[in-house]
Amino acid sequence: MLVEPHLDPPRLNDAVTATATHCRWRLRPDRQIVALSFRWAGLLLVLFVGVYAATNWISAQRFHRLRLWFDWELAIPLLPSMVWVYLSLFLTFFLPMFVLDVARIHALCRRLAFATVLSGICFLLFPAELGFTRLPAASGNEAVFRTLHALDLPHNLAPSLHVSWSLLLLGSLAQASPRWLKIAFSLWLAALISAVLLTHQHHVLDVIGGMLVAFAACIVVRCDGRWAGFQRRAP
Repeated sequence: MLVEPHLDPPRLNDAVTATATHCRWRLRPDRQIVALSFRWAGLLLVLFVGVYAATNWISAQRFHRLRLWFDWELAIPLLPSMVWVYLSLFLTFFLPMFVLDVARIHALCRRLAFATVLSGICFLLFPAELGFTRLPAASGNEAVFRTLHALDLPHNLAPSLHVSWSLLLLGSLAQASPRWLKIAFSLWLAALISAVLLTHQHHVLDVIGGMLVAFAACIVVRCDGRWAGFQRRAP
């Protein structure tokens, strides 16, 4: 069983106060926030690998998988260079500790965990087949695509976890940023969503499903890090 990294109530309140009541960008994040971020990163890595690998393996054993694409989507071109935009999601993992406070770190990571579990359930209920033909090599980026295809079997499609995580991560960063950074993060998000289609990793319904999962995660987990419906008892 995974145990969420946590701070007891007094320490959590002290940490929030110490890091200010408003999120702000800083060059040197608080050590406590760095430690909390890395503990969450470890737990999310275990959860993601366990859920994603298990559901992909189960779907690969099935004889009947769903066709969740439209015929017109197969005309979407493959743009090999967009794989670098696709992979840029991993850069966002290191940014929250530089801007979010303790409560919002908890909120973001609980939302990512919820999105992963919910998507895993969908992968089991709706095992899918990729409509695009995966080429053995893509001009100029052969090694990257070979590695990507080897690690990611084409069955965990709907909803797109890549889209869900992109929305949750970049959305959290944008909310705590000045206007010019909000615009930059919005453009980055648009590029990431485009990349899942232009690298032939996902279809349109997968993208829509990923957005819905991200919205559901934001409803279930509040901005203060608590689950919706949970009320803290008065001391």
